[in-house]
Amino acid sequence: MSILDNLRQVKRELLDEKHPLANETIQFRKIYAIGYAMLVCVNGYPSEMAKDALKKQITLVDLPADFKKLAIAAALEADPQTVHNLLQLLTETRHQYIFMLDLYQYAQQDRKITEKEQELLVLFEELLQLSYEEVQFIRGFRLAMLKKDTEVATKVVQAAFEQNVAIPLTELPYFLPGFEYQERLMQMTLLSGQKKKLGYATYLNGEVIVSKGAELDLNGMKVTFGNEATIIVDGGVLKADGAQFIASMDANKTMLSLRNVGLTKLQDVHFSGANNVRAIEMNNAKVELDTCSFEKCFDEERGGAIYFTNSDHFVLRNCVFEHNATLGKGGSMYIAGTEASHMKKRDFFSRITGKVQKVKLVMSGCQFKESRAEMSGAIHTYDAEISVHNSTFDSCSSRGGGAAIDTLNCTIDASGNTFTKCKAAINSAVVVLGSTKGAAESTIGKFELCEPKNFITK
Repeated sequence: MSILDNLRQVKRELLDEKHPLANETIQFRKIYAIGYAMLVCVNGYPSEMAKDALKKQITLVDLPADFKKLAIAAALEADPQTVHNLLQLLTETRHQYIFMLDLYQYAQQDRKITEKEQELLVLFEELLQLSYEEVQFIRGFRLAMLKKDTEVATKVVQAAFEQNVAIPLTELPYFLPGFEYQERLMQMTLLSGQKKKLGYATYLNGEVIVSKGAELDLNGMKVTFGNEATIIVDGGVLKADGAQFIASMDANKTMLSLRNVGLTKLQDVHFSGANNVRAIEMNNAKVELDTCSFEKCFDEERGGAIYFTNSDHFVLRNCVFEHNATLGKGGSMYIAGTEASHMKKRDFFSRITGKVQKVKLVMSGCQFKESRAEMSGAIHTYDAEISVHNSTFDSCSSRGGGAAIDTLNCTIDASGNTFTKCKAAINSAVVVLGSTKGAAESTIGKFELCEPKNFITK
């Protein structure tokens, strides 16, 4: 390795692995390091390997490396007052758990714990007056650390939560790199008056239904969708600003369905479909999406990322669509009124009732990149009133219809848009307007490196 490679490695070791307690006071960190050194020295004067481990720990808590000698001396001569000082330091539950996990991490680094090390660990558990449930969490998680098994860690944390143990979740990845706790949530129906707020990242199996008068709060949460997982808001209220909706490779249903709801606003929400599933389907729902993103979403028939119908209010501002696809129409979005024949089939996702409505779509500042479809590469609209301004379409493609936009029986108001490297079928174009009024090639936007044609009206 070169000098620079060595420097980079040391930087990763020292800076990227910042200890959870590195920002505590210097007096705190010194006493903490002496407590750690007690385990290092419990078998006698430490070996060179043990001293190296202590030196690394001292550096990680942001103390000078030469504090190692003082820590060893204090640990070897530890009297009752030294122990009392440490116990008075570790009064917060979070500090106690981190201290014990630090000790277990050192003790089992050679995959075995000596008799004296085990006795010291048990004595500290008793001196810190940890409950049975807390000890079970610490010992269970240290086993996950030993095995480097995140599934075991998840089960340990879940059991601890059930026992009301206050887990320091944000610190656990320090001890088990790559660990991210996800609460398991099975099928659930929220009825009128019921509210559910997620507090942790969640792995969902089965349907979650939010009925009229109920509320589901997902603000800031990460939800991973497994087999048969979907969230259906049918007349209820959804809060999901800043949320992440992530499809696993087992996902097989549209992640989010909004049906029969009043105005629902979603801001800064991220959808990732894993090339398996659609992000959102909406029926009879007034929806506004602001600064949301959709990537790798897919549906076999229509609307790779979004399916929207039967409402006069759909607004998208500054949303990003990347690598979405369908084998049918609308690689990123399928927007339709209620006259489409497929909506009258028995297996349609929500029965159409009441007055037939023409969809009203308002879109500004949005981006579509590498959106693909058999027909209508980015957006397919049917029986709609469309307003599209200052949006970009980059490398969108289709085997039929418009590579970027395809409309039928619509009106369109469009300007300031940019179409770059979009590719349609030989006899088609980037923008295809069928029985549509209100736009011309000169007003809809700029076309760059597109083929075979920019604009067709039928």
